[in-house]
Amino acid sequence: MVFDPAGRVLLIRCVAMRRDGEFAFWLTPGGEIEAGEASIGAARRELREELGLNVEVVGPVYTETTQFEHKGEMRDNVDYVFTARCAAEEPALQGVTADEIELMKEIRWWTAQEIEAALAGGERIFPVDLAARMGD
Repeated sequence: MVFDPAGRVLLIRCVAMRRDGEFAFWLTPGGEIEAGEASIGAARRELREELGLNVEVVGPVYTETTQFEHKGEMRDNVDYVFTARCAAEEPALQGVTADEIELMKEIRWWTAQEIEAALAGGERIFPVDLAARMGD
């Protein structure tokens, strides 16, 4: 979770193609842990690769086990969630791989109230309990 000085969290809007069409969602920055890499190192690397951020990363503040569909296959997943802080104007959406560039569409700062309202309006935001976690 990347926070700005106002306490808003940064989310990336993604659009993935599935068998039944587009699947649009918002999620916190992150990605896979590479072989031989510690989870905190992966968090730092992903922030640098996806957003051009070189910031202090703290945690993990919690872990979460989930499943999700990726390229037509269900995948088991463990998320290690860290926190970081930066100025609101610092992040710049960028991708490293062709898949990332195709998937990631925009970034936006969110308050917990905006996340709750968006979820109530049908938006998909991951993790689903993000608004409650923002105060942790």
